[in-house]
Amino acid sequence: MLIVAGTAMFNSDADMEKVLDAGRNMIAASRTEAGCLDYTYSRDIAAEKSMRFFELWEDQAALDRHFKEPHMGTFQAVLGEIKFASLDIKIYNVSGSRDMF
Repeated sequence: MLIVAGTAMFNSDADMEKVLDAGRNMIAASRTEAGCLDYTYSRDIAAEKSMRFFELWEDQAALDRHFKEPHMGTFQAVLGEIKFASLDIKIYNVSGSRDMF
């Protein structure tokens, strides 16, 4: 299992809104993909102009297929228009999970 998690910091609210608008379609399409267990973007309420990414994939093959999807190309085109203040996204390999409570 893979977790893709990260934070984007934006220079402007307008740039963040562009990504959030494009993200709505991206999230909906990605959640239907084989091997996608979770896919979420959200505003960070503790930091202005900050957005969090969280994705959960069955395996690397599913993530590789995701990057070839047409909706990914559309989303990446929007990202190419944005000058981020910072962007930090990492992939974590996970061997399993358990309920916390």
